[in-house]
Amino acid sequence: MSSLDKEESKKQKGSLLLAWQVRDKHCLVIGAGDVALSRVHHMIKAQANITVVTGDSRIHPEILELYDSGKIFRLEKRPYQSSDLTMYRQGASISFDVESLSEDQYAQIIEYNHKHQFEVVCCCIDDHELSTKIYYQCKVLGLNANIADKPELCDFYFGSMINKDSLQIMISTNGKSPRLSKMIKDTIVKHIDCDANKAIDNLNLVRFTLRSRKLSQNDTSTIELRMAWIKNLTDFFTISQWSEVDINDHNVNMIVDYYPEYPPREFEAFQHLLQGSGPEGAETST
Repeated sequence: MSSLDKEESKKQKGSLLLAWQVRDKHCLVIGAGDVALSRVHHMIKAQANITVVTGDSRIHPEILELYDSGKIFRLEKRPYQSSDLTMYRQGASISFDVESLSEDQYAQIIEYNHKHQFEVVCCCIDDHELSTKIYYQCKVLGLNANIADKPELCDFYFGSMINKDSLQIMISTNGKSPRLSKMIKDTIVKHIDCDANKAIDNLNLVRFTLRSRKLSQNDTSTIELRMAWIKNLTDFFTISQWSEVDINDHNVNMIVDYYPEYPPREFEAFQHLLQGSGPEGAETST
């Protein structure tokens, strides 16, 4: 490695970490080995419509099982073809004037994006020359691609993931040390010693009820007030405490009825509220 390359590798590099929504969208995996299987598992969790083109290598038996169980949308047992990148565009076309889009066209646009093009392409084959070509084919077509073991040919990375239903945490070393990412993930998992998903679901129900019951307006001041109220309420208790309470469609109203003031900050009093008492002694916002 040249001194210039060494200096480049030392530079601070980061990625824009996003919760990418691929639900019901087409995603392509090229390859059928261990790496391809890991990509498939990520996409299954994200509820994508997964197409696998196996390539020339051995097909992992679990990929066949996932296809047989309906978790893989389409399985092509053959080498990659350039036309695979546009396989769902065949016979489909859409043309709109972007300057004069109307609301009745929005659904058509979404339908086209979901049904006729790939949201992401993951290439997991050993042929480095072909995988490089696939990346640039994706760029010509405006597709986001991840080429396994080639960080410089990745529009996005698959970090080490903690998946606990509603809770997802991604740890990334930006392609520098995938193994260390896993070690960091395992360390974090050991410290999540409560039912974080229940805490998330409890607060989501409060947030949803507040938005639908109390605040139908979407002006900036109303949104800011709602966000501040939810933020402050969340900070009242620890993650563990939020996981201990049982908030349901009935007693959530006892919390929201306090808005724009707050329910009791003392945890035992808050628990007592959820068990049936009304919004008395509300605390003012601070």
